[in-house]
Amino acid sequence: MGVAPRSFIDLYRAGRFDYWGGPYESFTEAERTLRIRTHQKLVLWWRSIEWDQQLEEIEAFQGDDHLRPGLVPFAGDGYGSSYCWYPRWQDGEEPPVILASVDDGGRLFARTFAECLCRCFLQHFAFALDDGADGEDSHQLWKAHHGIVRPFLSIEQDALLASVGERLSTRACDEAEAHIAAQVGVRTLAAFQPPTRFRDESIGDKRWLLSAYDDSVAFYRELVEVEGLSHFRSKLIEAEAARQAAQNLWAFPRTP
Repeated sequence: MGVAPRSFIDLYRAGRFDYWGGPYESFTEAERTLRIRTHQKLVLWWRSIEWDQQLEEIEAFQGDDHLRPGLVPFAGDGYGSSYCWYPRWQDGEEPPVILASVDDGGRLFARTFAECLCRCFLQHFAFALDDGADGEDSHQLWKAHHGIVRPFLSIEQDALLASVGERLSTRACDEAEAHIAAQVGVRTLAAFQPPTRFRDESIGDKRWLLSAYDDSVAFYRELVEVEGLSHFRSKLIEAEAARQAAQNLWAFPRTP
């Protein structure tokens, strides 16, 4: 059984994440322009999240050499970050959503997929309205997208979006999104596998280098000793050995 929540699967199969109706390269610019015009109210075409993966790819994902084991990416943000499910933190009917960013690490973004939809919905319209999107068109698009996600929302989430829709503005969207973010709270994790070895000779700051090795060792030790992922033991050993080598490097005068 896959990790994708039922709500995601239903929206996916209904075509709500299908931007083009086929491979992007198979359409002309004119066909893409037409698709945007005819499907803007039918597809969740949001700036804050890109539905860039096929359901089959998501369900088949077994990890890679990049993300922390256990994270399952299902969408991106267009800037290199990934929205991921993380079953290890699940305490309800579905796993929470983690935003894994190369710049900011990993942080809890939403406790449910519905909450993720709400935050991304609000972020998108805050961006669009701030860029001067036409008011009437924005109201119509808001209503259409609210109608798409409504069946998957809680009563409180639906009421929040309805309230924002009645006073649609960048400020209203930002305030509502901040309200949800406050409810989600702050919870972080190391979302990417760190190096087991750095370019020691080119790093002049001993304290930084040893601290970086400490982080790597701690990361892989947690995977092995806490999460029971024994196949990462070799990386733990590599990181520990490299850390010791770095310590030894600074124990003797460095050759000019």
